[in-house]
Amino acid sequence: MNVPGKLTAFAARLIGKTWAHETTEQLAAALDKQIEQLTEERVPEHLAGATGLGSAAAYQPGLIDLRGEAYDMAVYLDALTTTALALGDADLADALVEAGEFAHELVARLAAAAHATIPAPVAPVANAA
Repeated sequence: MNVPGKLTAFAARLIGKTWAHETTEQLAAALDKQIEQLTEERVPEHLAGATGLGSAAAYQPGLIDLRGEAYDMAVYLDALTTTALALGDADLADALVEAGEFAHELVARLAAAAHATIPAPVAPVANAA
């Protein structure tokens, strides 16, 4: 995005609007930059937090929080899908349906991971055979 574009994007945000990229190249660059920034900013934080986990139960709060965030994302994708369908944008709706399905799958997998933090019952030795 060039300087006038940056100024336009800033002015749009001031009035509650967001910038939309006009080319696939601009969008791809913005997506790449987003990942680079998140990697730089968040990976060290997440790694530091994860190294402090001392037991399976210590994972639970984070997994529960992640599941909630994933569910919020999933229902937001469902809402976006509904709007895209109402506006007649079938290609966008198809992409959103697929993203929503993956998001709902992520919710289920995070729940499974949270359940995996509960220790399995120990069978008495007499009943083990």
